[in-house]
Amino acid sequence: MQRERKKHEHGVPEGYIGIAELRGILHKSRTTIWKMIYDGRLPRPLRDGKRKILDRKDMIRWIHHAKFTR
Repeated sequence: MQRERKKHEHGVPEGYIGIAELRGILHKSRTTIWKMIYDGRLPRPLRDGKRKILDRKDMIRWIHHAKFTR
């Protein structure tokens, strides 16, 4: 039997962020975020049911190293 993960306020599992939260952090549109993912400027998201999520630690590393800018 699977153990349910804790979820934070947006319903995303603890330790992950959703696309909407990432948009707020980067101040980019949804379309721009997806272009950045397809271009390899952001890591590929994981699936949590229908939702796409990203590992919070990976995103902090990417932002810190400014890999998302061009």
